[in-house]
Formats: sequence, structure tokens, C-alpha cells
Amino acid sequence: MSNSIISTLKKKVSKKTWDNWFSTFELKEVEEEKVVFSVANLFIKDWLQTKYGGAISDSIAELLGKRVPFEIVYKNKAMHTEDNTGPQTSGSLLKRKPLMISNLNPEYTFGNFVVGSENKALYEVALDVAQSPGKYNPFFVYGGVGLGKTHLLQAIAQETMSNFPDKKVLYITSEQFMNDMIQSIKENNIQKFRDHYRKKSDILLIDDIQFLIGKKGVQNEFFHSFNELHDSGKQLIICSDRNPEELDTFHSRLKSRFQMGMLMSIQEPQPSTRFHIAKQLAQRESVSLPDDVAKVLADNIDGNLRRLRGAIIKLIVHSSVFRSQIDLSLATQILQSFTGSVNVPVSQRPIDQIYSAIEKMMKVTRKDIESGSRSKDIVLARQLTMYILKNHFGKQVTEIARETGKQHSTVIHSVKKIDKSVMMGKGPTKLLFDDIIGIISSNSA
Repeated sequence: MSNSIISTLKKKVSKKTWDNWFSTFELKEVEEEKVVFSVANLFIKDWLQTKYGGAISDSIAELLGKRVPFEIVYKNKAMHTEDNTGPQTSGSLLKRKPLMISNLNPEYTFGNFVVGSENKALYEVALDVAQSPGKYNPFFVYGGVGLGKTHLLQAIAQETMSNFPDKKVLYITSEQFMNDMIQSIKENNIQKFRDHYRKKSDILLIDDIQFLIGKKGVQNEFFHSFNELHDSGKQLIICSDRNPEELDTFHSRLKSRFQMGMLMSIQEPQPSTRFHIAKQLAQRESVSLPDDVAKVLADNIDGNLRRLRGAIIKLIVHSSVFRSQIDLSLATQILQSFTGSVNVPVSQRPIDQIYSAIEKMMKVTRKDIESGSRSKDIVLARQLTMYILKNHFGKQVTEIARETGKQHSTVIHSVKKIDKSVMMGKGPTKLLFDDIIGIISSNSA
């Protein structure tokens, strides 16, 4: 089955695509209701899900005879069990080990959480919770989408496991809690479900509690689980996208319990914090993000860090596919698709620096250069622009063609022509080139 699904999928994409994106793609397991694949890094995981999800789904359907959901996981993602015997096998709740930490992202640690002034207090309390379970109980964190709540929650889980290997740590989403409850009812064994959550965990971390809005029966079950865990001195850590008071349809007795310990909000990161987050997100994918690119991303993508990560992934993919540099020009292009408008100081963009210097030296405007004019001065200005983009700013021919709106062959011809004049070390073109570079350098100093 494993080879069949992989072989079928391989026929649906080109050899180049397979070699570039599927080299670490493996079938992990096949269940009746889900197929799980694994890849070597998170960047490839997101890219395959976005761009090749249809082909993967079609391949599964051809082999299994029906549409079955699939999941792509990070190959190194840990699945920890109480006896540390290895990954949990598939099956119902009743067949599980007493403790399972699932879906923990190994990148979500305290070390990778960028701390800004807006969230320093929250970070310190979260770290304290992981080092001293029970000190703040419950610990309830709330805030908008994409601000880092799940990162913080999973960091607490991983830090606690490291600090207290004997403690049983359970991280789940409220949806998983509900699904486990439904499964136990179907199997006529609700007591097994209650024992799993109430007696076999020392620290319970539950994400997205707002999912239980409108689900009275599940809320009631969670209320009793909360009480038993809290009364037994077990640590509870809960995340939500809103303040407990705003959890509509939640019973007041449950809301009050959420507020009986430490209640803290996570704030939107400031531009300076987003700058460092952008640098770190790129670094995780082994990419060094230029400072000007990180700054323009931080200045133009407010709040939601998932959108920031999405922009960075798109930058990396574009750079890889088109063999182009990640620079301010490409970042501006990518940002247009995210925000519709981009706030970028004109002087920062290499091509704008060149246009400004050429206009000062040659009295030829940007409009002239971008026109189809064959005037001698304008042609020379156009050729100088392409040459400087390539040899001073390190742009690739493909990038230059895109930025100037000219043909690939035109760029190559222009670069060769100016290169010949510059390499001679004398003449008006060489002097003009030196003056233009001098202006650009002085403006950048």
C-alpha cells in the first residue's frame, strides 16, 4: 500500500517537482479515516499541503476507492507516551496509553519565543508555570488569532516535561477533548474517558477552549474534569481567543473557575518584535533574511504571525523556484498579495536608488527609462540600470527582467555592453558609471 500510494502520486508530478519537494515525503500510516505522511521540515509540509494537496488526495482516492482525509506531519514531531515506548498506535481512546502528548511542534519552545516588552510579563509567568506547576492554577491565556498562544502553550508543555520527567503531561485541543468524549459514549465506556483525563495526567494543557461554545454537554463534562484535577492539585493551563467573560453560552460557574487563578492576555507584537520574529522564522528554514526585508515585513503585516510566516514562506518558495535573491523588491511584490498596499521608503529599493542617481547625473527620468524610447541617452541609462542591478546589487537576470519590464535577452545584452566599457577602465561610460555608484553609495551611508 505504501509503495502504491507513493508511486501513484509520483506519476502526477514532474520529476523536477518530485526531486525538489518530495525527496523526504514518506507514508507514515494508513487508517480507515485518515492517511498520514511525513516530511523533513515544516516549510515543505506547508508547501505540499498548499500546492499539491489535490494530487495527494487524488492518489489516495485511486488506491482506497474513496476520499480519505490526509495529514502531513513534521518527521521529527514527538509523540510521547507515559512509558516512552514510542509512537502511539491507531485506535480508540480506550486503547491508548495513559498519557499521550500529540501534535507538539518541536519549534514551539521558550527558546524560540521572541520576547518583546509587550509580552515580557506573560513570558515570565508562563516560564514560572513550567518550572513550578501549581503556583498559578489555572493559568488562562487569551488573545487574538495568530499572536502566539499555541506556541506558548506548547512551550510550557515541553519545558515541564524537561523539568519534571516523572510528571504526566497532556496537551490537547478542546476539539480533541470533545471527540474523545463522543467516541467513549459510542463505545459505552465514559468512565474510561474520565479516568484518562482526570486521573492519568498531572498537568493538563487545553488549547482553543472557545471551541466548546454552544456545546453544553461537553462543557459540563469539562467542568467536572476541571474540578477534579484542580481539587487534586493538578495544574491546568487553558488558552482561548477571548476573555472568559466573552465565552458566550459557557456556564458562569465554568467562567468563574477560569478566572480563579492567573488570567493574562497576549498582546499584539510591536513592529520591533515582529522584526526579530521574521528573522527567526526565516532562520528556522535555514534562510538569512536581510534586515531591510525583515523590517518591511514587520512594518506591513500587523499582529497575525501566521500571515507573517505565510509571507516568509512565499518569499522562500519564490526565491527557490525562480533562483532569485530575497530582497526588498521581491518582498514588496509578495506583500502586495497580502496587504494590497505596501509602505516602503523609496530610497530603500535598489532600482529606485539607481533611477534617482541616473536622473541626477544624466537628466533621464524613470519614465524615460521604462519607456520604449531608442534615444541614445535613454538606451544608455536603461543599460546602466540593468548593469548596476546585476553587478552592484547582485540581482539575477530573471529578477532584472521582471523589475525593468524588459526581455531576458535584452538584460543580457545590456549587461555585456556596459561591462565591456567598464572593464576598459576609461571612457565616458566608465566615468558615468563611477559617478552613479558614488551617488548611490553616499545616499546609503
